[in-house]
Amino acid sequence: MSWRHSYSDRIWQAVSRHGLIDGLQDSLARWARQRMRLVPDVVEEYDWILAADRPERLPVPDHGPLKIVWLVAPIEETSGGQLGMLRAIYHLEQWGHQHRIYIVGRNPQTAQQANEIVRSYYPITARVERFEGAVADSDALVATLWSTAYLARAISNTARKFYFVQDLEYLFHPQGSLYEFVKETYRWGFYGIVLGEWIARVLQQEFCMRSTALGFIYDRELHSPSRRPRLPPGRKRVLFYARPATERRGFELGVLALSLVAQKMPDVEFVLLGAPLRSSQLPFRAILPGAVPRKELPEWYRSCAAALVLSHTNLSLLPLELMACGCAVVSNRGPNVDWLLTDQIAQLADPNPTDLARAILALLEDEALRQRKVAAAMSFAQRSDEHREMRKVEAAFYEGLKNSKSSVSLG
Repeated sequence: MSWRHSYSDRIWQAVSRHGLIDGLQDSLARWARQRMRLVPDVVEEYDWILAADRPERLPVPDHGPLKIVWLVAPIEETSGGQLGMLRAIYHLEQWGHQHRIYIVGRNPQTAQQANEIVRSYYPITARVERFEGAVADSDALVATLWSTAYLARAISNTARKFYFVQDLEYLFHPQGSLYEFVKETYRWGFYGIVLGEWIARVLQQEFCMRSTALGFIYDRELHSPSRRPRLPPGRKRVLFYARPATERRGFELGVLALSLVAQKMPDVEFVLLGAPLRSSQLPFRAILPGAVPRKELPEWYRSCAAALVLSHTNLSLLPLELMACGCAVVSNRGPNVDWLLTDQIAQLADPNPTDLARAILALLEDEALRQRKVAAAMSFAQRSDEHREMRKVEAAFYEGLKNSKSSVSLG
């Protein structure tokens, strides 16, 4: 790969991750540092890392509905992580809890824009506004990303600080400053509400962080095997969750695995969804729907015999959704995957192109095997319970407050 091609890819990834303006600024800063040997103004860029720790100072309620403040990144229309957060807010509202949502970051998204997207997910009544340096008093202050944890650390007008953790974000960065900045946030004593047992185990073992682990859930009204489209006789289709700007989703590994499948079975159709792609970037013919709206995903899932979903940190929510739609799942082995996926409900393989290709081919060449996996997976998915998991979120807030460092409580 040429330097020019590799560098253009890095710019594209930065723009995809941060938006046009911030992405170009990030790429320019990296280029200046590497090529012109310019040293960034670290204090100006990262002065928020040095914000003083301000402990909670409000009394801890011992009963009744809670006032909860959320610090969140700009709201996106296709974010699985924000879907989980907004789902929790929606259910907690139904049970009487009050919320305020503060949008943080340099993204110019207005409160009105954020409100519109929030309400496209769920009919939430919570007030959504931009963070301008202060938040309303709360019983619970929730950080949802590592950068928002630094803001939460400097806010004191709350009874207890919480951390909504859906992945180990330090694994998103090479070992260095950002890697350590993220890890530090797990040492501050926030009570964790975390997605999955793997994260809860790592946070407890490595950082002594207490947390409540949530199980994976999916929208039962949206994801089901009913009205499954049929391909013409003899045709088979494989879906790949393709996000080249997201390292943890193993884009290069997946494309190489699919290229081996295409060599063995040239008539297989491939569907790559998750991000905009160009066919010229791929060594095989593929359908490229890009970033698909959430409500359109089930039709794509139902049209495929198998799906390759790679996870190098925490699992995506896609495997459970795919299973519910009757699509066989192929994924990589690892403790971050094995805590949920097993060989009974998924086709697991070591994370290399050859083994992943063999796993896919096994499903495509053996319909009886594929049907056994699909049946077991659908039964497994049906055991998930949205109401139960959302009650866990509510219980986690009360548990965190009960174990608050504050010695003051309301009578």
